[in-house]
Amino acid sequence: MAEPDHRSRAGKLGGATTKRRYGGNGFYARIGSLGGAATMRLHGQEFTKHRRRGGECTKERYGLEHYRRIGAKSARRKQERIRLRNKAMQAMLDDGWKIPTIIKLTWDDLPRLEKYMENGLGTYLANERPETDSEYLFVSQSGRPLSLANAYTVMKRYQSGDELNLDS
Repeated sequence: MAEPDHRSRAGKLGGATTKRRYGGNGFYARIGSLGGAATMRLHGQEFTKHRRRGGECTKERYGLEHYRRIGAKSARRKQERIRLRNKAMQAMLDDGWKIPTIIKLTWDDLPRLEKYMENGLGTYLANERPETDSEYLFVSQSGRPLSLANAYTVMKRYQSGDELNLDS
């Protein structure tokens, strides 16, 4: 049998020492059941100080630009999730559909929309549409039906290309 490496031997020795010291009396189970209470007793003041300062510690550590990058990345991901929805809606608008009609389309209307299935509607419905009980095809990222005002705003941004300019 091959000789175990030094880490394995050290781990086995460490485990054996712990077993000799504490036995099988449930020592680790009791520590685990404390759920961090022991750590909080020992280091709680340090964590409390950081919690009171909120994000200031992180801001000092990483800088304001860090938050801007995170925000821009989050916005890009958010836009990517609704890109096909907007593309399908735009194709319908280009064909003369009106926004109030588009946002009221339901699953029962799918046979009329065969033409748009290849313009992103099919992929949106299969992969990008949030899980929701809404009967409407086009929903917000939270799964609620699109409001008329929201739909106008989204499509105005989509048409102008502003949805992709997320660094401003």
